[in-house]
Amino acid sequence: MEIQNKSAGRLIKLIISGFCIGLIATIGACKKDNIKKEYPQGSNEQINTWILDSLSRYYYWAAELPKKPGLGQSPVAFFSSVKNASDRFSQLYLPNQAGVSSSRSLYGFDYAVIQEPLSLEVLGLVKCVLKGSPAERYGLKRGSYIRKINGKIFSSSNVVALDQELLTGRTIKLTLTELKDGGYIDQPELNMIAGLTFEQPVLHQVIERGGLKIGYVYIDGFSAGMASTLVSVFSGFKSAGVSELVIDLRYNSGGEVSEAAGLCAMVAPGLTYNTDFIIYKGNKNGGQRKESIGEAATFDKRLDFNALLQNNLSLSRVFILATGATASAAEVVINNLKPFMKVTVIGEKTVGKDEASFLISDQRIPKQVDWEMYPIIYKLFNAQGQGGYAGGISPDLELSEFTLLPLVPFGNANDALLSKALDQISAQKVNAGLRSSINEARSVSQIGRILSDSHLAKATQSIVLTHR
Repeated sequence: MEIQNKSAGRLIKLIISGFCIGLIATIGACKKDNIKKEYPQGSNEQINTWILDSLSRYYYWAAELPKKPGLGQSPVAFFSSVKNASDRFSQLYLPNQAGVSSSRSLYGFDYAVIQEPLSLEVLGLVKCVLKGSPAERYGLKRGSYIRKINGKIFSSSNVVALDQELLTGRTIKLTLTELKDGGYIDQPELNMIAGLTFEQPVLHQVIERGGLKIGYVYIDGFSAGMASTLVSVFSGFKSAGVSELVIDLRYNSGGEVSEAAGLCAMVAPGLTYNTDFIIYKGNKNGGQRKESIGEAATFDKRLDFNALLQNNLSLSRVFILATGATASAAEVVINNLKPFMKVTVIGEKTVGKDEASFLISDQRIPKQVDWEMYPIIYKLFNAQGQGGYAGGISPDLELSEFTLLPLVPFGNANDALLSKALDQISAQKVNAGLRSSINEARSVSQIGRILSDSHLAKATQSIVLTHR
């Protein structure tokens, strides 16, 4: 019996020893599997490993990243391969690479190409001319028609080619044309040279209609410092006794949440520093975070929230002009004012950027990866938890800005979108005589296809920037 017990003891020891050896081997294998491979600096594998690690931490769709992506691809191809199918806006780039050229960045104007059905002419239609730009110096104005680029007449078959030709090189020859007596008369050719453009001033005015004073402000974008500029504008509105407001965001492709918050702080009634303004919803690392309008507007200490409140118009409603080029932080203004006041959107459905990002770059010393990215990190919601406008924000009153042509300067009561807003405010039909000074105005029902639009291209490349 004693011998048997000793044998059993030895057997148990052998079994335990075997188990321990197996466990040690398994742990060793796990450790070996978890050890990250070291790749040569600058190799695709090394760069893509950094991209994947960053996305795993911050990316809204981090849980859905592929388990074994192909690290050997070029960084651009790799980034594209791991992006979620729902992700339209994340960006990866090298800082020293030139940005995407556009008619705006090169020459300071945006335009659409339309087919005018009465004459079947295909023409470029200038939509916006930046102050101080080459386009302004060469005499382009909002509403100008372009017949030729480099001597080539626009046609429905060469729109893309001429759009690209405009972006090639540093000079361009433009032939403008004017509609007179039922026909188009070409103007002398312009030999335009590319040049710098600068931060644009805010366009604003007070319009009197039916005994009311109506504030109008056109905001081109929400770049850093925009809200500070708007303080003096709203101070003027308040001093003038403005009781209605039209905010023109038709070409506003967005920018920073803080600047949008600064604007909202001067529009919506009943606000305090701690009034809930925006909700960020991220992945399991980011979680859900709520931010007050005071925190959002003053996080970088550029703005004094009391100064914003002092110039608050305390309105019960606001009219916002929007198009298919209205995006990101401009959409935040629309969505995040809704819990506080009646918001009437006039124009077209917006782009649909209900998401936010911030810059991610390699912070190691020394830096090992030069690439930078703006991945989607948050989904955005207003104070009442309303969001989900990835398909765009639909207008309350649908209308094309091409309803009345030629296009007139921003703030002109003959502009189709502003005219509709003024009608709504005054509850009166616009006097037909208002357009008597506009030669041969035509309605959008007579306009053919919009063949291209530089503003739409710009809007798809923008992103909502947040400090969160």
